Amino acid sequence: MDRIDARPEAFAHLVYRYLWPYAYFRDVTRGSFLERQQNYRHNRRMGMHLPGFMLKWACLTVFFYLLGSLCEELLELVLPAACCYVTGAWTLTILVQLCVAWLWLKRFPDIPRG
Repeated sequence: MDRIDARPEAFAHLVYRYLWPYAYFRDVTRGSFLERQQNYRHNRRMGMHLPGFMLKWACLTVFFYLLGSLCEELLELVLPAACCYVTGAWTLTILVQLCVAWLWLKRFPDIPRG
């Protein structure tokens, strides 16, 4: 009987899978029309998970802005506050991308021919 190697995943890889939704979606710009349509349907099915990812990124955005506010107001540390605000802006950018992707996948049922 074959033994399956069941090593635990590295913590960084678990965090990556928990936060980064783009690995679960397929490229719909390459291949034949049938392949692109199949990939788009796969993306629509996976789109049901986007609200969970949006919630995670919204929490990260709020966390970094609150941390920046804490550093700025209470601790009077300008550079760490600026780093927190910039990181919060990056997380907000990912959140907006996820919202647009979710709305797009809900609005357009099939990939346009052409």
